[in-house]
Amino acid sequence: MGRRCLHLLIGMVCTLMLWLQPAAANACVPGLDWGMERSHLEERLGVALTEASDRTLEAHGLTIGAIPVKRLRLQLGDQGLKQLAYELEPDAMTEVLAGLRSRYGAPVSTTVDTEGKALQQAWVWNTGTDCITAVRAGDDAFLLSYRPSRLNPALL
Repeated sequence: MGRRCLHLLIGMVCTLMLWLQPAAANACVPGLDWGMERSHLEERLGVALTEASDRTLEAHGLTIGAIPVKRLRLQLGDQGLKQLAYELEPDAMTEVLAGLRSRYGAPVSTTVDTEGKALQQAWVWNTGTDCITAVRAGDDAFLLSYRPSRLNPALL
């Protein structure tokens, strides 16, 4: 009986240690972390980044799985990477949304009616680490944006 309790206790401690270990805060692309500097981003992405504007960088010729990315925009702040956004073809929307729903569950979704413009649809997930927003406006590109979450859902 004593040996069985010892094994159970060791198993519980090991499980607890796995839960308590800090995990890297991946920013949607495996290997990217919030706060990374430009040189590390270029190294991890395997592409040269071009400057789109002050503190905004762009990359072209990337894919998410087999889905081509028209453009990846990365916004840097004083602490490095603070947001990234993929611009995808509209026909990728259904597959991307299905993948996000499968991984993170049902999103909060809304439709916005702006005067004189096409309806805009938005889907939002808060993973606790990332806030993911997907947006589709008419026949324009489908946008997928990631930024660090400011609120852990477990606090609500």
